[in-house]
Amino acid sequence: MIRQNSGLTIVELMVVLLISSLLLGALYRTFIGQQKAYAVQEQVVDTQQNARGGLDQMITEIRMTGYRKDILASLGNINGFTQLITPVNSANYVGLNDDQVTIIIAEKAITYKLQPDSRGPILVRDENTGEGGQLMAENVENLQFRYTLSDGTVTDSPTNPGTIRMVQVTVTARTKMTDPDLGGDGYRRRELTALIKLRNFGL
Repeated sequence: MIRQNSGLTIVELMVVLLISSLLLGALYRTFIGQQKAYAVQEQVVDTQQNARGGLDQMITEIRMTGYRKDILASLGNINGFTQLITPVNSANYVGLNDDQVTIIIAEKAITYKLQPDSRGPILVRDENTGEGGQLMAENVENLQFRYTLSDGTVTDSPTNPGTIRMVQVTVTARTKMTDPDLGGDGYRRRELTALIKLRNFGL
């Protein structure tokens, strides 16, 4: 007897197509999920590196506050500032009670503050020469300073800036774009803190 090859029946073909569709759908969902996780993680890393770069520059310069203080003593003021360090608690430039501080290093009066921008809140460094601030980091939504005084007291608003011995800086940065799967406003945030000893102040 001769066997005839009749091929696949319509039912078999439909079953194969269904199984193939399910497998492809699962692979597609896995791929999309991995792609989204990668994009979110990349944003978080960019946010953290961006904030770290701005914080590192602040650490370096704040540590040098009071270097060549004889220049301030001889001039009386540098760009209108008469103290080696001038804290401003709750300057509130971007609506989150953010602080600012101005330090004097040699002949420069450098102010660190937040500023509203079309791209979102930014951290700026302003040498108070009238030319405006220099961008240090984007998407920094909060900047806080706390001060340790010579007697060990920790405060946000020192009455005598000359008694400041250490400065604690806290920077809160957020991702550039929102994540719709995240609760709240959808931004992922990173907070970085540093404690800086002022080398050119008293013991």
